[in-house]
Amino acid sequence: MNQPTTRKPIDHALWLINNVEQGVTGMCTLPDGRTRDLPGPVAVGILTVRSNLAIASALVAVAEGLRGEE
Repeated sequence: MNQPTTRKPIDHALWLINNVEQGVTGMCTLPDGRTRDLPGPVAVGILTVRSNLAIASALVAVAEGLRGEE
């Protein structure tokens, strides 16, 4: 049995942000690299996810900055 990967909370947050972004990119892109034609509600959902990832990235940056001040 494999041991679980241990990460600091900040590293886990960055890993999660990057992992979700890769998944979203995979949903939006055809295998040949062209952009997939998405229905309106799907596009809105993907934009919402990307917006939330941007907010999460900003919060991680703030947390990293605060941690550096200690």
